[in-house]
Amino acid sequence: MLRLVLILLLLMPFQVLTAQVYDLDPVDFLKKIEGNPRAQVLDLRDPQEYAFRHIPGAVNILPTDISFLEEVHDQLSASDTLYIYCRMGKSTKEVAQLLLDNGYSVIYNLRGGTVAWDAYLEKERRRNSR
Repeated sequence: MLRLVLILLLLMPFQVLTAQVYDLDPVDFLKKIEGNPRAQVLDLRDPQEYAFRHIPGAVNILPTDISFLEEVHDQLSASDTLYIYCRMGKSTKEVAQLLLDNGYSVIYNLRGGTVAWDAYLEKERRRNSR
C-alpha cells in the first residue's frame, strides 16, 4: 500500500506538468472535434441558449450549479479530451482551470465562444452560397 501511495505521489507532479488548456479559433476547434471520435464537448451556457442552438454532441452543464463537478465527472470521462465553450469564451478560463485541478488533463477552449462560432458559420454559409 505504501508503495502505491509513493508511486502516486511521484506521478502527480507529472500530471500537473502535462495538464494543458489550448485556445482554438472556430476553424481549429471544429477540425479537432471532427478528427476525434472520442471528443467530449461541454457547453457552459444557460439551458435556453443551449436549447436554441449548440454544437452537435455537446453536453450542457452550468458551471454555477452546485453539483457541476459531480455532473461533469458523471457524464464526461477525465481520460478523454474535453472541448469547452461558452457564449464569449471568457468564463471557460476559470472552468478549464477547475477541470484541470480535478483530473482532466487536455482541454480545448473555443476562443470567442459561440459568438465567434456563429460568425464563422455565417462566413462559411455565405462563401458556399456563391
